[in-house]
Amino acid sequence: MNRLLPLLLLSLTLLTAACQKESNEPEPVEAPLEGRWIPDSSFDYNYSASGAFVSRTSITVIPDYYLRITPDSIGYHAAIDNRSLGHYKLFRQNKNLTFGRISCTILELTNHKLILRFKATTPPGGAYTEQEDVYIR
Repeated sequence: MNRLLPLLLLSLTLLTAACQKESNEPEPVEAPLEGRWIPDSSFDYNYSASGAFVSRTSITVIPDYYLRITPDSIGYHAAIDNRSLGHYKLFRQNKNLTFGRISCTILELTNHKLILRFKATTPPGGAYTEQEDVYIR
């Protein structure tokens, strides 16, 4: 019996290794952030002072501007005449973006969709609202 135990363990190890599914598919690559983004929709997420979700409100979006994002800047431009509505140095750390006094998190980034969540900067103990903007290209 003692001689069969190592053989049994080896057989189980080989069987387990043979049954594991190998994936030749590459890891998904995040789409580039750079480019022109058109506003699609916007939502306010309202929270109580304790941090409990209260409600979600849809905000009417008029696509009269667009975002132009480069590796180191973000600019708001008028859709009609491309006039600059504000241009900022952009700092990106993973999914966090900072420009001017604004900070946000990338919730979704694909070739055709960008969702940004803007965290509220309210004093502790108060109700607060976070905004979520959806852009398309």
